[in-house]
Amino acid sequence: MLTIGKKKWPNYVKKVVGNKKSIEIKEHKGKYYAYKYKSIWDSENKIPKRKSEYIGVINDKGLKARYESTLNGIYEYGHVMFVYEVLEKNGVVDSLKKIFPDDWKTILSFAMNRLIDPRSIKSMQSWYEKTYLIKFFGNNFYSKKISGALERVGMSWGSQMDFLKKLKKDGETLVYDGSLIFSSSRNNPILEVGYNKDNLSIPKANIVMAFSHTRYLPIFFRVVPGCIHETTTMDILLEELGKDIILVMDKGFISKKNLKKMSAKSKFVLPLKRDSRMIDYNKKLDKYFMYKKHPIKYCNYKINGFYIYIYQDIRVKYDEEMNYFHRLSNGKRCRWDEKYAAKFAIISNIKTTPQEIYEIWKTRNGVEIAFDILQNFLETDRPYVHKEEIFKGYLFCSFISLMAYYHILKMLKDAGINHKVSVSDALLELSKIYKVEINGKEMISERVKKARKVLRKLKMINLITNSGRS
Repeated sequence: MLTIGKKKWPNYVKKVVGNKKSIEIKEHKGKYYAYKYKSIWDSENKIPKRKSEYIGVINDKGLKARYESTLNGIYEYGHVMFVYEVLEKNGVVDSLKKIFPDDWKTILSFAMNRLIDPRSIKSMQSWYEKTYLIKFFGNNFYSKKISGALERVGMSWGSQMDFLKKLKKDGETLVYDGSLIFSSSRNNPILEVGYNKDNLSIPKANIVMAFSHTRYLPIFFRVVPGCIHETTTMDILLEELGKDIILVMDKGFISKKNLKKMSAKSKFVLPLKRDSRMIDYNKKLDKYFMYKKHPIKYCNYKINGFYIYIYQDIRVKYDEEMNYFHRLSNGKRCRWDEKYAAKFAIISNIKTTPQEIYEIWKTRNGVEIAFDILQNFLETDRPYVHKEEIFKGYLFCSFISLMAYYHILKMLKDAGINHKVSVSDALLELSKIYKVEINGKEMISERVKKARKVLRKLKMINLITNSGRS
């Protein structure tokens, strides 16, 4: 019995085997026998070995299998189809189809992997092939195709912007900030050498993001070279996000030039640097409001066409004063000026109540959390990508993952179960739902009780019922 190379297989053998991997064909007296094989490590002899399992004989009528369901499949189903339906329901799938007609399946598959089980580009195919995506999207997801799609996406900022513009809505409160993405690659031109939190010199790029506090959703994303600080992206931001928004930024964006630009094109809320000449610390803070059961004293006034709001958190002032006297009692030299204690000022072109400005300012942590999820939960930090265009496409598709995360989080919050079930918990439970193919017929595996409960709470039980995709 001889093993026959693919080029010598008869057409009917090729048709039966199709795109299935790890199948070898042996010929004996004009008959063709199919075997499934895998490589295993022989620890005793320290060499790899091939282990084969006989499947059946193939003739011009098809496969006469040794076991009836040998070539039938079992696919991880619940988590990938859940994420797909979430993105479809929120219009993401439709937008990707229209804007990236040739690559939308690859973009979605990449984004799902980063959300569910982050892998390197070369390992994504193995993950993909064990999920139902191989049946739903087809067997067309491999490292060369992924890199090609990421490169095309990364090259077309115009297409990315067309997608992002569909996410924005007028009248939103947007928190805007920048962060760093470090990479192991030394040859990517968009990267500049910088220092990370461990004081290690590593190539980096800047990413800027706008986060909608109104909908609690990231809605804008851009990668800029590591040599460009996010404060210099103001012109791009104002042009691309348009008018009728409220921008919340940190004090790094403060400059006369930026204030003038923002005033002309949008509403804004920014903290002033503590030594700013626009702050009058002699003003009496003789009014207060309650924020999360804590009193916040304030005053406000107008200067140079802008509104200045000064705040003092009574609780923080008490902690600062206590710390000051503790240090003095321990013989340490220190200074503390009650005039500045626990005070900070905000500049804005919005005329409203000081409490509303304060609450708008407190929304800024939303974008910080989004960066943390992008870099850590989705494991986007330190991608090893040499080509600039692929790097940009990689981060854009990871942004799709971030959006999916927040859409799922909102569903959990709306269902009132986010304190019990996290996004990762939900995806883990749903990963236990399989779709089984037996003799050409597909059916859902035995339902897992927890997964069924989660789907019912999220009003997506149709995913595993006859009325749904199954």
